[in-house]
Amino acid sequence: MWKKPSKKREKLLRIVLDTNVLISGLFFGGNPEKVLELWQEKSINLLVSQSILEEYDGVMTRLHKRTKRLTPTFLEKMMRTLAEDTIFITPSHDVSLSRDLDDNKFINCALSGAAFYIVSGDSDLLELHEVEGIQIVTARDFLEKMGI
Repeated sequence: MWKKPSKKREKLLRIVLDTNVLISGLFFGGNPEKVLELWQEKSINLLVSQSILEEYDGVMTRLHKRTKRLTPTFLEKMMRTLAEDTIFITPSHDVSLSRDLDDNKFINCALSGAAFYIVSGDSDLLELHEVEGIQIVTARDFLEKMGI
């Protein structure tokens, strides 16, 4: 399912997206959508782990059931895109730094995948500001750092 990224793609900036940024980008637009566009344009690399993909899938499925705004076809296509156009990381780190223990999966993926940023709207992650050189920023701050 996952394929090794091309040499060109390997050199791109590596980020981890918190679920709230993914969902906001899909549903509401704005800065989170612009971050997703950078990924879709292959201007940045998105790092994921199994637990992150499971959270993405679970949240999108719950939103579909609640709102019917996402069709099953869209959900399948999005999960396939996330599986094929991301860099899959098997975390080798197991830190527990966030007040919300569920957020540690994003930190561990970023550390294990040598990410430069975690892009989040979650105050539990944002209050950390940085972990071992990985900046934790909002979608707006990330876009500013990218010159957008």
